[in-house]
Amino acid sequence: MSRLAVLALRILLVLLALGMLVAQLVPIPVGALEFGDAFGSRAVGVFYAVAAIALVACAQVVLVAVWVLLSMVRRGSIFSGRAFRWVDVIIGAGVGAVVASSAIAGHLYLVVEPRLDAPGIIVLAGTVVLATAAFAALMVVMRRLLRSATELQGELAEVV
Repeated sequence: MSRLAVLALRILLVLLALGMLVAQLVPIPVGALEFGDAFGSRAVGVFYAVAAIALVACAQVVLVAVWVLLSMVRRGSIFSGRAFRWVDVIIGAGVGAVVASSAIAGHLYLVVEPRLDAPGIIVLAGTVVLATAAFAALMVVMRRLLRSATELQGELAEVV
C-alpha cells in the first residue's frame, strides 16, 4: 500500500474520530435530552443519549482497530495472530453497535411510534440495525478470509 494512500486514510480516520467525539459531547446529549423533554420524560432522553453515545463509541473502537490494522499492512505484518485480535475487536464493536441500535429501534417502535405516529423513524432505526448487523456479519466473513490468506501465506513461505 502506498504511503500516500496510508496517509490519506489516516487523515480521514482522524477527522472521523474528531467528528464523532464532538457529536458525543454536544449534539447527541442535547438532542436526546430535548427529545426526552418533548416526549415528557427526562429518563427517555437519558436513555437515547446513552444508547447513541454507545453506538458512536463502537464506531470509534472500529476506527482505532482499523488504524492498527493499517499500520500492520504498512509494515507487512498483517498475516499474524495479532491481526486476528484486532479483527475480533472490530467484530465485538459491531455486535455492540447492533445491541445499541436495537435498543433504540425497539424503544422507538414500542413506545414512541404509537404516540407520535412516525413510521419513518421506525424505518430509519430499522435500517441502522440492519446496517450494523450486516457490518458485523461482513467482519466475520473478512476474518475468515484473513485466516485463509494467512494459511496460504504460511504455505508459500514454506515452499520458498
